[in-house]
Order: sequence, then structure tokens, then C-alpha cells
Amino acid sequence: MHTDQSIRTRKTLKVRVDPQNPLPVTKGDEFKRTIEQLIELAGQAPFHYTSPEKQRSEKLSGAEPWRFHAIDGFNCRELLEALKDERPMKSSDGIKQMLAAADALILGTWLPERNRRPGRKFHPNVKNMEHIAATGAAIQNLLLAATDRGLNAYWSSGGCLRKPKVLDFLGIPKHEILLGAIFIFPADIPESAHTKTGKNADQRGELEDFMDWVKID
Repeated sequence: MHTDQSIRTRKTLKVRVDPQNPLPVTKGDEFKRTIEQLIELAGQAPFHYTSPEKQRSEKLSGAEPWRFHAIDGFNCRELLEALKDERPMKSSDGIKQMLAAADALILGTWLPERNRRPGRKFHPNVKNMEHIAATGAAIQNLLLAATDRGLNAYWSSGGCLRKPKVLDFLGIPKHEILLGAIFIFPADIPESAHTKTGKNADQRGELEDFMDWVKID
């Protein structure tokens, strides 16, 4: 698919099914390789500043300020069960319904600069703003690559997946901050599933609404 077409075709699609009757997991190693391809393309996004981890350890080969944690369909169902059973990690119905439908879940995190102020997750400085922007660009790369492959995707802010208890359960380091939980859904959606497109899909303005030419007198 041409890049312009991927950008214009990309859309948010949330797929939800009854958590008590999750979709069967049918995707195997070949689909895992597809997910790896999506993340590799995400990693081609631009970034300005070297990640704090790279600054602290020259052993790391990459300087990217993001990390991606991939969860296959089988483990999405395992996480669903954990969210139902463990009270400190209990989730809203929306996250559970999507976990019951997803072929994969990709958690995109960013790495903040060291924070010298106690009680604050990160300092709102230019470097951290750049890290967030770079990770957002990487996630957009991933979404466009998914569109190019005919995959349905939904970029969620994460909901309960942001909870420290859940992140710890998934083995995600405490210093990483979740920016996006990207659900990858089946291409063929069963009739029993509830689907919803992005709420702002019809709110896009015309070019002149968000663009102007700067004139210097």
C-alpha cells in the first residue's frame, strides 16, 4: 500500500467481546513475526535525545527513548484471567472485553530522564517532551504498518494497564511510562463482537482549520 493511502486508510477500530467467551487464539509463530515487523518499523521513527538508559550504559547498542512489550493472543487471555481474579489489578469491562478479542497487545512505553524531585513521575522538561513525541511517532509508524497489512488496531491510553501492579505483573520496569496500549484485532471480526470506530473520526477539519502560511513582514 502506498504511504499516502495507508495514512488516509488508517482508522481506529475497537473490538470487544464477552470476557466470559473470549475469541479462540489461532495466531502462531508466523503472526508473532508480523508483530515483530510492526515493532521494527515503529523503531524507524525519529528521536532527538539519547535515552537515559543509553546515557547510563554504553553496553546498550540502541539509543531509542522507547520500549515495546508484545503480548500474544494466548497471553492476552492469561492477562484477562488475572485481571478478573486479582482484586488489586481489577480492570474496567472495556479493557477485559478487548483482551478477550485481541490477537496481540503491544505496550509502548517511554523512558523519562532522571527526576530529581521526589513524588513526581517525570520532570516536564524539553528532553522528556522530545521522548514522548518520539514514542508517539513510533506508535504511529506501527499503526500505519498494521494498516498496510490489513490488521485492525486500536491505540488505547491503557486504562488499568497503567497500574503499577499490572505493569509489575507483566515484568515491565518501574521507570518506564506507558504511552500507548495498542490492541491488534482479527481481520475477520465475528458478528458477535461489538465494534466501535474512533470518536473523533468525523471531527477532522479542513486544511485551513489547522494550517497557515507564516508571513514575515
